Amino acid sequence: MVRSWHSFKTQLARAFTWRLPIRHMPKSEEGHLALAKEKLRRFLILADEILSLRQAVQHRLGESFPSGTMQDTLRNRVLIGLNLKALDAFERLVVDARDRRGESSHHLKTMAECFIYSHWASRDLGEQRARILYAEGCRSRAVYHENCSDSAEDAEHAVAWRELQRGQISGIESDWSAFRDAGLQQLASQAQLEDHYHKVYRLACEAAHMGDLMVYMPPQPQEAGLTLADLSLLRAYVSLKFGVILACDLLNDASDSLGMDAAGQIDGFRERWRAVQSLTS
Repeated sequence: MVRSWHSFKTQLARAFTWRLPIRHMPKSEEGHLALAKEKLRRFLILADEILSLRQAVQHRLGESFPSGTMQDTLRNRVLIGLNLKALDAFERLVVDARDRRGESSHHLKTMAECFIYSHWASRDLGEQRARILYAEGCRSRAVYHENCSDSAEDAEHAVAWRELQRGQISGIESDWSAFRDAGLQQLASQAQLEDHYHKVYRLACEAAHMGDLMVYMPPQPQEAGLTLADLSLLRAYVSLKFGVILACDLLNDASDSLGMDAAGQIDGFRERWRAVQSLTS
């Protein structure tokens, strides 16, 4: 039997209006929030140390071409750019997580996307995939200026970025088309990063989209575990949990490329991550 929209809305409102007083909330729910707060606190301490190593890596990356540690190729420049972009996103994630902002998930999404692109490009020892990703960056900049305003200046910028895009894909148009048709999930599969796509990227996407709509709808929930503040706390905790381990993977990639011998330090970060994650009270 199809109910009217008014009837459905009335029942939904009643369902959201019925609340258990906070003093009667199950202890397990309050304990769950307390545990999330404690894990978030410990992950933030760990994240600060990871960011210190990130500064050292960034410094070495800046010296890599002049010192001859890495060859100055488009492939290497694209891979470095993706790594630095992802680690910058991690820094922003830490800032938002410290303030218990649910927007932390947006930064996790950026990290996962860069990580997948990086491993997809690194599987090509030539420069074709690097050219494709560089062209994608140019395409994105062109679209921005094409839609930013009707000014002559933006139109000029859009044309320039489109020319750069065409220059990068010249001679590999079919591969460019295949890339545009593939989507990130297929690229993740090609890079053997299906878990990163499903368990990190998709998780971050869903958290960043409409998953919190219900807590904004009146009447807004007030009991522990269902408020906007509690949801933001949990999203910040989950985002930082995955962000920390992803940052370790990114730093490990950079350390290997630069010969920094930071594997032991990064393994220590991972061990501490597992210890925090294993906390149950």
